[in-house]
Amino acid sequence: MIVGTVEDVTAGPEAVRDDFRLELRRDPGASGRPIAPHEGRWVGYLRRISAAKLRHWGLPCLADDAKIAISELVTNALVHGTGDQVTFRFLLVGDVLAIEVNDGSAQQARIGKADELDENGRGMFIVSALSTLCGVSPDGTKTWCCFKIPTPPRRTA
Repeated sequence: MIVGTVEDVTAGPEAVRDDFRLELRRDPGASGRPIAPHEGRWVGYLRRISAAKLRHWGLPCLADDAKIAISELVTNALVHGTGDQVTFRFLLVGDVLAIEVNDGSAQQARIGKADELDENGRGMFIVSALSTLCGVSPDGTKTWCCFKIPTPPRRTA
């Protein structure tokens, strides 16, 4: 996992194809508390919205991995964030799909080492394994991952 921002990866002359942001209001609480049911529903909503956007852009091949990454990043933000909102961003620019979640907490996400019987602690490992890059902002508030958009193979004459 690298320290940096989504803008570091997506900066360039390429046109932005989609930049969807959604702020989720939440009940502030202590880090590690259970997710309230009305907040937890957002994980599924964001997965479905993002999969629909990928189908619209002709990129259904990224939907499964993106949905898993969204589940992990948003759930981590809801469980470990302590602020009154979580901001979700889905960015399609050039040949990169980026997913970014800001939980407002300065506690940096990290790839953990879970024992085989642990029920938690594998989320960022999974995101790292599925994505092309993943990272956390220098201030710790944003966790993100990027997927390289596959290009169709060129036909030879």
